Amino acid sequence: MMSANNNKSRIVWLDLVRLVALLMVISAHCVDIYNATPQEDSNNAFWGAFIGSLMRPSVPLFAMMTGLLLLPVRESASQFYRRRIPRVLFPMLIWSAIYYMVPWVTGLLGCEKEIVTIFFPFEFSPSQEAGDMLKNIAMIPFTFNGYTTHMWYLYMLIGLYLLMPFFSAWLEKNDDTLTRTYVILWGCSLMLPYLTQLISPDIFGVCAWNSFGTFYYFSGFTGYLLLGHLLGKGNRLRSIKAVAVGIMLYISGYIVTYTGFSTLASQYSYEEAPELLEMFWQFCSPNVVIMAIGMFIALQRVHITSPRLQAALANVTKCGFGSYLMHYIFIGPTLLVIMPLGLPTPICVICTVAIVFVLCMLLTNLIYKIMPRAARYIVG
Repeated sequence: MMSANNNKSRIVWLDLVRLVALLMVISAHCVDIYNATPQEDSNNAFWGAFIGSLMRPSVPLFAMMTGLLLLPVRESASQFYRRRIPRVLFPMLIWSAIYYMVPWVTGLLGCEKEIVTIFFPFEFSPSQEAGDMLKNIAMIPFTFNGYTTHMWYLYMLIGLYLLMPFFSAWLEKNDDTLTRTYVILWGCSLMLPYLTQLISPDIFGVCAWNSFGTFYYFSGFTGYLLLGHLLGKGNRLRSIKAVAVGIMLYISGYIVTYTGFSTLASQYSYEEAPELLEMFWQFCSPNVVIMAIGMFIALQRVHITSPRLQAALANVTKCGFGSYLMHYIFIGPTLLVIMPLGLPTPICVICTVAIVFVLCMLLTNLIYKIMPRAARYIVG
């Protein structure tokens, strides 16, 4: 999600990828309320699954951009850590604390607990007590919960940063056989969410005393880093054919993602079986990988020549991380305003996404303007 290194020229199509990924994240969280809580209107449940499934490539796209921009690391590990990790860690601490304060503030304002559930659909036992707020804040360095659902990405991103200097060492060898072997083994690991459910949770050596199975060391978002690094070099397909292939990959992956999730959502709730419901929504699953690759190679061939549009996209890149941090705090209040209007669900979602996106961009730009030196530690 971070911007490119200063020594690299701006990649305009990558700014577009970042915009699409950010809008996808906001859209996915705008339908959380339809997916996480029981819906009396079956149309809401349908649109929650339909729209939510469309947005699964969001985080993978961010990880792929990170791999394209930062691999291989050209500086020492200590320099890389000092430059990158604080710009994730400090904003994570600040914004997580803000999110944990929101339920407490709603209690001070005399609001019912139900409003906390609207703001944070994945927090099934909301509390407005100051003691719980302070406990949550104290736990920020170690974990997150339903109030900070989207912050999981930052813990994962810090882990990727820690690994990248080591990961870069063998990338610089330009060993195609080694690279292909890693991709194949990573592809095998993508089947783990399904095999765990279909065969056994204790698969490939996983058991009560061991969480590290056969493919553990080749699993996770490191594969997306490598994909971004490899696909960023381009491909030999003509633009029209590349876009067509990308669209076909995205649609084929989406069909599996939506069908699997909607089928399970009709039988289980998030409160009952979150792991089972998320099986087809796992970011590191074959269907989502196919969607992410399709979107990446299609957007890669979009040529933007308008200076104004390029400048607007560059501003999205500048404010993208800050928008990711704060967007969740605006979704609940915006839904409270829009939902009573009785708009069709997809129109309600589109309006909410647009409003939240604009608010985040305005606030992030404002922070950069009034606190230029401190902004990097507040909004990245």
